[in-house]
Amino acid sequence: MGTHKDAPSSTPSEYTPRACLTLLGAFCGMFCTVGFMNSFGVFLEYYKTAQLSNESESTIAWLAALVIFFIFGVSVISGPLLDTFGPRLLLCTGSIGTVFAIMMTSLCKQFYQFILAQGILLGISLSLLTCPMIALVGQHIKIKRGAAIGIVIAGSSLGGVVWPIVVHELLQKPNIGFGWTMRTVGFIMLPLLVITCVCCQPPQTIPPSPETPSSTPNQPTATTTTAKDPSILHSKPLQLTCLAFFLIYFGMFSPFFYTTSYAIAHGFSSNLSFYTISIINGASLFGRIFVGIIADKYGRFNCCVIFTLLSGIIALCWTKATDVAGLVVFAAAYGFTSGAILSLQQACALQLATPRTVGLAVGVVMASTALSAMAGIPISGELIQKYGYLALSIYSGVSLLVGGVVLGVARGMQNWGVGVVV
Repeated sequence: MGTHKDAPSSTPSEYTPRACLTLLGAFCGMFCTVGFMNSFGVFLEYYKTAQLSNESESTIAWLAALVIFFIFGVSVISGPLLDTFGPRLLLCTGSIGTVFAIMMTSLCKQFYQFILAQGILLGISLSLLTCPMIALVGQHIKIKRGAAIGIVIAGSSLGGVVWPIVVHELLQKPNIGFGWTMRTVGFIMLPLLVITCVCCQPPQTIPPSPETPSSTPNQPTATTTTAKDPSILHSKPLQLTCLAFFLIYFGMFSPFFYTTSYAIAHGFSSNLSFYTISIINGASLFGRIFVGIIADKYGRFNCCVIFTLLSGIIALCWTKATDVAGLVVFAAAYGFTSGAILSLQQACALQLATPRTVGLAVGVVMASTALSAMAGIPISGELIQKYGYLALSIYSGVSLLVGGVVLGVARGMQNWGVGVVV
């Protein structure tokens, strides 16, 4: 099966000024959206000893679960809306809603208030930004999509490094407190989201894809759907891809949210414990960019299957991290491999899309993970309370391994050849 390097050398560069501005805007947007969501481990640990000290850990975890659910669940709506109406209204509405939700969270005292502001409103607002940004990048960049999506998704990794440090350091200062910590977060986000709204633009025209099954077999058979076809939902590879990520997301976020509490429970210093989130996200940044680049050459589905299985194996080794070196190695290794999953998920969805259904394809694949991602966080908290971290390690690892196998079948539905680029 051919690779993208087989494309004619006379093809003009896809990285036009308009495309580069879109990459910049999407990077800033991912920093503020999924990047901020990746810092929720700090909030969960803080709430246990502050505003929500009367609630159980599994109950508090519903805050993160709701954000994840709405980010992915609402994508099934925001994706097709992008295809129909364009990005401007979605991005502006999502940006205003995100900053407003952050400001309202700064005033919260009761659990139901946190649910409304930091759970529901923030989650919906983030979804109106996340799916359109990824789909817009897919509209601009067709040949090196893995690298482009990896660069954009790396914005969320950078956010996952910066936000936990910013939030943790501000919360430690008595003269600032929780209220002004959240307001500071909102003020930091405001100019970045303005850049997102201004820079993220669709291509001036959306031409038919230059890739066809005859000229570039690397594009799966599902893309033979014509641009007039409003749906690619009957594609078997797309359906299996959705099922695979549904299974993967049951346990993929568990180390992101519970490595901090694991470190504290096992006697590590509080500073190191909080910095484990930044270590995971820092390694994830390299995983998203590096693997995205090699996936364009060796196949997006191929690389995603491999790194999903590696993530499962690493998650099963979680409780073997019993000293500082072990914890750092675990956090870095899991961050790198799971970062590849988050990047290649969108690249795989875009590979199965037609030029005029990129929003639908990205939205459906993201939405397929909504329920499992939402359920996975409180399930993880309940497993810790009743059975300990070994049970959580097994739960996380097995969900990744099973999901990786199903994703391998989705890859095989496109081509069962062992050395084929898919």
